Amino acid sequence: MKRIICLLLVCVLFCGCAPSVEPSDSPAPSVEPSASPTASIAPSDAPVDFCVSFVDSADNNVNITGKPQNVAVLFSSYAEIWQLAGGEVAITVGEAVDRGFAADTAKLVDDSAGKTIDTELLLSYKPDLVIGSADIEGQVEAAGITRSAGIPTALFHVETFDDYLKMLKICTNITGESELYKSNGTAVAQEIEDIIEGTAVYDYRPSILFVRAGSTASTVKAKTADQHFAAAMLDELGAKNIADAAPILADGLSLEEVILQDPDYIFVTTMGDEGAAKSYMLELFATEGWKDLTAVKENRYVFLPKDLFHFKPNARWADAYRYLAELLYPDSADA
Repeated sequence: MKRIICLLLVCVLFCGCAPSVEPSDSPAPSVEPSASPTASIAPSDAPVDFCVSFVDSADNNVNITGKPQNVAVLFSSYAEIWQLAGGEVAITVGEAVDRGFAADTAKLVDDSAGKTIDTELLLSYKPDLVIGSADIEGQVEAAGITRSAGIPTALFHVETFDDYLKMLKICTNITGESELYKSNGTAVAQEIEDIIEGTAVYDYRPSILFVRAGSTASTVKAKTADQHFAAAMLDELGAKNIADAAPILADGLSLEEVILQDPDYIFVTTMGDEGAAKSYMLELFATEGWKDLTAVKENRYVFLPKDLFHFKPNARWADAYRYLAELLYPDSADA
């Protein structure tokens, strides 16, 4: 089955040095850049090497004049994408350094995951581009402040591979590394398409229960394709999610409903303390009713690796699809 990848309209204009150029690997048509709140950064009489103009995930017009040299990335997964696009992270959050997407010498504006940004510190570091998450309130607030200060600021929402591809395209347009878009983007897209097409030959749809689990009953809930990216991947691979027909599972795991559906597989992704979440689920699987489920008796319950299914897999999206496909269709691993 063919995967349709819709690219965000991105206009890359090289001003004063060469005529307008549209990257050859992009199907997106050129659009005229809209008025920029950061126009003062590049006065009209100053030489401009290039201008990258796009609309971010929060519908903000972003115009960048001059290649960024001091980039702040406020979310660890986006720090990885900026690296995959050939960029260097100068200012970031602790989690990005811990995950290896920024050097130990990077300047920090939050010691953890970026939920609370020290905007005064951020401004003092004088970034020439700020990249953040449209889904984290503290980063949205910080983006408003940096944008008001005349700093080009972009917010992204990346939940699916297509979202990743859109962001990667924008980032490689900024860095000028079009080959990295091919190797870390379109090549991965082809791998995913081949994996999905490979599962289409099977004439059955395995039933699954997809669970996002913490360490208490109130934090363990089923998720559907529109609620978690891994559940959406399972759907693309032909799995039948029992929560689609039993929305009650989204409010908490109803044993009666799960027994009634008796899924072939149970997939678990953890949040918070991973060890505590796994221990809770294993204790649950050992209780009456749960231990009699087909997926539990036949050891077809899986704790999904955090690097692929909690954090976004980014350049490893194809690895994540392949991992799930081989669990759903064991024969595919030998193909």
